[in-house]
Amino acid sequence: MMKQCLKKLLLSLLFINAINISAQDEDVLFQAFDWNVQNQPTGQTWFNVVTQNSSEISNAGFDMIWLPPVSDSGAPQGYLPRELYNFNSAYGTESQLRNLINTYHNLDVKVIGDIVINHRVGTNDAVTFTNPSWPTTFITADDEGRNFVNYPVEFSINGDYFPGTALKADGSNGTYGPARDLDHYNPAVRQEIKNWMNFLKNDLGFDGWRYDFVHGYDPIFNKEYNDATNPYFAVGELLESSRVQTNNWINFTQQSSSAFDFNTKVTLQNALRDNNLSYLRDGNGKPSGMIGINPTKSVTFLDNHDTGAAQQCCGSGYVFPSDENNLRKGYAYILTHPGNPMVFWTHYFDAPTGVKNAIKDLISIRKEARVFAGSTINIAEARNDLYAAYIDGRNGTIAMKLGRGNWSPNGNNWVLRTSGNDYAVWTQGGTPPPSEEITFRFKKPNNWNTNINAYFFDSASNSTISGTSEWPGQTMTRISGTPWYEYTLNVPVGTSTNNIRLIFNDGNNQTDDLRRGSDGWYDMGVWSNSCPSNCTNTPPSNSTVTFNFLRTSSWGNTANVYLYDKNTNTTLTGSSNWPGEKMNNNSNWSNITFDLPNGVSPNNIGVVFNNGNGQQTVDLSRGTDGWFRITDQTNGKYTGIWTQDCPTNCNSSKNDVITPKSNTNKHFYLAPNPIISNANLYISTDKKGTLKVSLTNILGQTSVIVNEKKQSGLHKIPLSDSDFSNKGLFIINVTLDDIQIASPLKIIKQ
Repeated sequence: MMKQCLKKLLLSLLFINAINISAQDEDVLFQAFDWNVQNQPTGQTWFNVVTQNSSEISNAGFDMIWLPPVSDSGAPQGYLPRELYNFNSAYGTESQLRNLINTYHNLDVKVIGDIVINHRVGTNDAVTFTNPSWPTTFITADDEGRNFVNYPVEFSINGDYFPGTALKADGSNGTYGPARDLDHYNPAVRQEIKNWMNFLKNDLGFDGWRYDFVHGYDPIFNKEYNDATNPYFAVGELLESSRVQTNNWINFTQQSSSAFDFNTKVTLQNALRDNNLSYLRDGNGKPSGMIGINPTKSVTFLDNHDTGAAQQCCGSGYVFPSDENNLRKGYAYILTHPGNPMVFWTHYFDAPTGVKNAIKDLISIRKEARVFAGSTINIAEARNDLYAAYIDGRNGTIAMKLGRGNWSPNGNNWVLRTSGNDYAVWTQGGTPPPSEEITFRFKKPNNWNTNINAYFFDSASNSTISGTSEWPGQTMTRISGTPWYEYTLNVPVGTSTNNIRLIFNDGNNQTDDLRRGSDGWYDMGVWSNSCPSNCTNTPPSNSTVTFNFLRTSSWGNTANVYLYDKNTNTTLTGSSNWPGEKMNNNSNWSNITFDLPNGVSPNNIGVVFNNGNGQQTVDLSRGTDGWFRITDQTNGKYTGIWTQDCPTNCNSSKNDVITPKSNTNKHFYLAPNPIISNANLYISTDKKGTLKVSLTNILGQTSVIVNEKKQSGLHKIPLSDSDFSNKGLFIINVTLDDIQIASPLKIIKQ
């Protein structure tokens, strides 16, 4: 009986582990910083720059972003951590950091934190730690720190970790001179590290870890830190060009972390510099890098903040050739091959635009074929002037070549998907991705005619998008009672949303060539994800709104919310005059639910939280469910941040826990209801995914109306007589990625 129970437990653990692997083994990572990015113009911060580029990064297909160290540091880059719980750094404020993380989570992008736990610097002198305060016995016995103070210091009884040549081929030890080395053999040190990492995850919202300088402490502790924090993804930085030593580190962590594949980087850049692509195949016919021996734990890359031109940690010869041709070839290699590839901010945003466009095309191809970290690879050619390989994904096969030599894949039904100077990529087989609809809305300028068109073309082929008309394009439909026009584009299979370009025009006047790969509203040169103004015919996102407010100790137990119409500057209909409605207390959080008045846009709801006794926030704006948390004070009033969902675990100062809300919007609408002949179903989703809408009659017979991949936002789905088998009562159910996101909706067909 004991053996049977143990077997069931092991199977359960294997199943859980398999779920975690499948969650990230197709992911593409984006490094969202370089060595000197903290040097921004006055009034700008790096956190804000990353936030401002969130749509660009999400739309390109990145699944994870890696941020620099976010704690206070003795150096602006963050790699000399000082006050661990002070999150105001050279990159921006804690409030800006929280906003960044929330923004990316709303786009379904995971955020990876840079974890510097090998060492720490003192606050007032070399060995005095504050926030949190740690004793000097946390420092390794052989640390040079006692040379920097003029008084006796008691250090640990344990010396620093010495990895030996099993991990570092150059024989390096774990000593880090600029900071005090921490004694990870001390259980108290490890507990403090786990406390801090869990705060990063559960309070700030980080999803996973990039471990810095991992040869400085025993790799087995990486497993302990991962077990304690359950990261979505974890990767270690072992700056080691030997794939054997790198794989040893992974094994020493008991496969709990991936590692950066420095060996693939070095081999690839040398192959391009020496014009000898034979370097890319080892003696066993496999890739020469870590991806040739342990691809599922390899993170491939061309450069990072250390190796790139800004820092040049290991000399100029270690920098990947940064001209456009070599960057495009480099990404053609890592974005088609096994491993989890990483793209570097500087290559994406600062290199010639041809590099960015090539990266987007390659990511789109990789995701369509569903190439994953452990994909099988067959290298067909590897000689001076030619490298060619076949890579099997979960939804098709990729063939690719590098070099001047002539080559094309064997067999039929290969489609050339992208190419450049000395590289090409083909695909074969697989199920075509579900058709995608994108709705574009345009606000007509006053001096334009009323016949508005949208002309669509594919930037990859520089031709009109299949299924749409030549110039002046498709006739747009006016949204009744508004200056807005709309058109829904069915994106053809094979057309990347990254390559969609459009021109709004009336036959005479026209906009510039515009770029947009998701639903959007365009007004006076600016795209918005939701309607910015004058959309009185657009249904509200929900009829009731719930606000949650985290009280501060100085306010007492009373929290009110004053609601007003910003358009008329009057108290919101149905609510009370100042100080407004008294909120319900739930532990340290207060909440209230109110009805959104007819005719009032959610964009025009003004909000002031107060205690009725002189304490209040600044004037806020919110028309949808939200959680507000105070972070600062200005001119006697409090400021803070809104989040769409409850902060993880909602830890308050008393460690109270509130169950987080679902990550999806639980409201959808039908107008009109009952239905006579035609109606529109409106569904709001806050993340991208496969949207499925089904219709069930009272006999239990079900038909699927929609089963398509959608971006986040408001989706309008027309219904007509043909969708119904007869008259009577029907139930509409809606799921996103097979997860129900709203209560069933009852409708009547007359």
